[in-house]
Amino acid sequence: MRVKKDFILKTVGDQIIVVPVGIEAVKFHGMISLNETGKLLFEYLSEDRSIEALKGLLVQTFDISEDTALKDVLKFIKVLETHHILE
Repeated sequence: MRVKKDFILKTVGDQIIVVPVGIEAVKFHGMISLNETGKLLFEYLSEDRSIEALKGLLVQTFDISEDTALKDVLKFIKVLETHHILE
Protein backbone atom coordinates (compact mmCIF):
# COMPACT_ATOMS: atom_id res chain seq x y z
CA MET A 1 0.00 0.00 0.00
CA ARG A 2 1.02 3.57 -0.55
CA VAL A 3 -0.39 7.09 -0.29
CA LYS A 4 -2.05 8.40 -3.45
CA LYS A 5 0.06 11.01 -5.21
CA ASP A 6 -2.75 13.57 -4.87
CA PHE A 7 -2.31 13.87 -1.09
CA ILE A 8 0.55 15.88 0.37
CA LEU A 9 1.84 16.97 3.77
CA LYS A 10 1.86 20.61 4.75
CA THR A 11 3.00 22.30 7.93
CA VAL A 12 0.83 25.24 8.95
CA GLY A 13 2.14 26.88 12.09
CA ASP A 14 2.70 23.97 14.45
CA GLN A 15 0.17 21.71 12.71
CA ILE A 16 1.06 18.92 10.29
CA ILE A 17 -1.80 18.33 7.87
CA VAL A 18 -2.62 16.15 4.88
CA VAL A 19 -4.28 18.05 2.07
CA PRO A 20 -5.61 16.90 -1.29
CA VAL A 21 -4.37 18.34 -4.57
CA GLY A 22 -5.40 17.82 -8.16
CA ILE A 23 -8.51 15.72 -8.76
CA GLU A 24 -8.61 14.61 -5.12
CA ALA A 25 -9.18 18.23 -4.06
CA VAL A 26 -12.52 18.06 -5.84
CA LYS A 27 -13.55 14.79 -4.16
CA PHE A 28 -12.06 15.26 -0.68
CA HIS A 29 -13.21 18.22 1.36
CA GLY A 30 -11.13 19.00 4.39
CA MET A 31 -7.81 17.96 5.79
CA ILE A 32 -6.36 15.51 8.26
CA SER A 33 -4.15 16.62 11.13
CA LEU A 34 -1.19 14.38 12.03
CA ASN A 35 1.23 14.10 14.92
CA GLU A 36 4.94 13.37 14.40
CA THR A 37 4.31 9.61 14.28
CA GLY A 38 1.60 10.05 11.65
CA LYS A 39 3.93 12.28 9.64
CA LEU A 40 6.67 9.64 9.76
CA LEU A 41 4.28 6.90 8.59
CA PHE A 42 2.73 9.11 5.89
CA GLU A 43 6.16 9.99 4.48
CA TYR A 44 7.23 6.33 4.59
CA LEU A 45 4.10 5.45 2.61
CA SER A 46 5.28 7.54 -0.34
CA GLU A 47 6.49 4.16 -1.61
CA ASP A 48 4.72 0.82 -1.49
CA ARG A 49 5.07 -0.54 2.06
CA SER A 50 3.68 -3.46 4.02
CA ILE A 51 2.17 -3.31 7.48
CA GLU A 52 5.21 -5.23 8.71
CA ALA A 53 7.53 -2.54 7.30
CA LEU A 54 5.50 0.21 8.96
CA LYS A 55 5.51 -1.67 12.26
CA GLY A 56 9.28 -2.15 12.01
CA LEU A 57 9.78 1.56 11.36
CA LEU A 58 7.93 2.47 14.56
CA VAL A 59 9.70 -0.16 16.65
CA GLN A 60 13.09 1.03 15.43
CA THR A 61 12.35 4.77 15.63
CA PHE A 62 10.54 4.90 18.96
CA ASP A 63 11.85 1.79 20.77
CA ILE A 64 8.33 0.49 21.44
CA SER A 65 6.97 -3.05 21.52
CA GLU A 66 5.86 -4.74 18.32
CA ASP A 67 2.32 -5.03 19.73
CA THR A 68 2.11 -1.30 20.41
CA ALA A 69 3.58 -0.49 17.01
CA LEU A 70 1.15 -2.80 15.22
CA LYS A 71 -1.85 -1.25 17.00
CA ASP A 72 -0.64 2.24 16.07
CA VAL A 73 -0.04 1.27 12.43
CA LEU A 74 -3.45 -0.40 12.07
CA LYS A 75 -5.20 2.61 13.59
CA PHE A 76 -3.36 4.96 11.22
CA ILE A 77 -4.05 2.81 8.17
CA LYS A 78 -7.75 2.68 9.06
CA VAL A 79 -7.91 6.49 9.06
CA LEU A 80 -6.20 6.67 5.66
CA GLU A 81 -8.47 3.96 4.24
CA THR A 82 -11.58 5.67 5.60
CA HIS A 83 -10.62 8.81 3.68
CA HIS A 84 -9.54 6.89 0.54
CA ILE A 85 -5.97 8.18 0.76
CA LEU A 86 -4.27 4.85 0.02
CA GLU A 87 -3.78 3.12 -3.31
